[in-house]
Amino acid sequence: MSDTVRVLSAGSLRHAFPAIIEAFGEETGIAVSLTLGPAGLLREEIEAGAEFDLFASANMEHPHRLAAAGLTENAACFARNRLSVVARADLGLTTENFLTILSNPEVRIGTSTPGDDPGGDYAFEVFDRIEAQHPGTGQAMKSRSRQLVGGRNSPPTPPGKPSGYLITDGEVDLMMSYSSNARLLAADPALAIVDIPDPFQPFIEYGVAIRKGADSRTAHLRNCLFSPRGQWILSEAGFSPIG
Repeated sequence: MSDTVRVLSAGSLRHAFPAIIEAFGEETGIAVSLTLGPAGLLREEIEAGAEFDLFASANMEHPHRLAAAGLTENAACFARNRLSVVARADLGLTTENFLTILSNPEVRIGTSTPGDDPGGDYAFEVFDRIEAQHPGTGQAMKSRSRQLVGGRNSPPTPPGKPSGYLITDGEVDLMMSYSSNARLLAADPALAIVDIPDPFQPFIEYGVAIRKGADSRTAHLRNCLFSPRGQWILSEAGFSPIG
């Protein structure tokens, strides 16, 4: 048995899970190791035999797949999120002109990588929702979008570069982003944070599953996510509690 509870977590939880682990440690004295990464790639690592005790994903699909394979207990939703757009401030993007701006073929759209990272899947769901209401428009957005982060072949963030560097460096004009991450860029005058309109907003649930045969320490950590303190920490980090 490992001396620590081994957590594999979606990278978008990086501003929440350390505080949850700290609270858990203060309460129990149990050590926790945390590995962050794109949830789709973490799921593949688990399927390939990676050691873990608890898996926290930015969607429900990956935990359910592991449960169906007999690798984890049943998954449960512990938080929700929304999708926003981080854009160049001078682009003039608002929720009201969202469709007009993103329909402009000269506007460069960046996303995470579908399949490897649920953030990319959710971004492509936005395009699909637009396509359903405005045929041809969503497909055009999808075809010209660039998958720049969250993939197995994505380059790491250059040392010293702040979040949003792909926009401020001129690589793209806007990036699809989890709202919990985008809010951290709100103070940057070079950037604008815009909520995706509700008709095109994906339903984002975060799922947790524990390894089959994991001991009571892991179950205790999972329960911490659902506790009032755990839900408060998630809320403070920009997630929507499950209520």
